[in-house]
Amino acid sequence: MRKRRESGFTLMELMVVIVIVAILAAVAVPLYVNYVRDAQRTEAKGAIGAVITAEQTYYQLKGTYTTDTFVQNPGPTDQLLNCDITDALNNWNITIPSASATGFVVLAQGKTAQNTGRSVQLTYSRTASPQWLEN
Repeated sequence: MRKRRESGFTLMELMVVIVIVAILAAVAVPLYVNYVRDAQRTEAKGAIGAVITAEQTYYQLKGTYTTDTFVQNPGPTDQLLNCDITDALNNWNITIPSASATGFVVLAQGKTAQNTGRSVQLTYSRTASPQWLEN
């Protein structure tokens, strides 16, 4: 009677594979988290860029910058900026806390579970270069 040889993986081989997969996961997860944060920051900066363009157009028409921006149902007295950032408003609260004839501040604050506590702020001045502040 012949002895049948059983084939398969040994416990040691399985443990080596599990360790390799764990090392790869330990490297990949932080990279993915940073990638998501960078994408969120880029979304906020893109929306702020649209606000900058709209503010500059508004300045050319009115001679000052405005804090009136994103009213859902605008009335006849609302001074709205001509920019569409509705996609960014799903993840960010974007406001213009201050504006004058010389500059303005745009603030994007995270409002979803993934970006709660994060903020991107731009301080724009006609006489100096823009100042970005990220948290």
